[in-house]
Amino acid sequence: MMSHRLPFENRWTNSTHAWEWNCALDRLGVANVRAMFADHELHHPNRRSVTMDIPAGFVRDWLAFQDRRAARQQLLWRATVIASSLVAATAAVLGVLIV
Repeated sequence: MMSHRLPFENRWTNSTHAWEWNCALDRLGVANVRAMFADHELHHPNRRSVTMDIPAGFVRDWLAFQDRRAARQQLLWRATVIASSLVAATAAVLGVLIV
């Protein structure tokens, strides 16, 4: 069986379980997992698992990783927009000066 490496630090279980939990959370989606985790923290904070026997700590780490990933993507998008705007503004100024 192929060993998978998680994109974030895992201190909750071995790699096989962690990869299965990661795939299960990916299938549920960030919004659903965030809602389930909020419900768990509000109503059942003493229970160890949030859903499908996945520990609350693993879900917390997974959500933190997803938040960091979304922030990196947003930063990259903003940098791309700023760079392309700068190129367009430079081209416009050069176009006015040359004519």
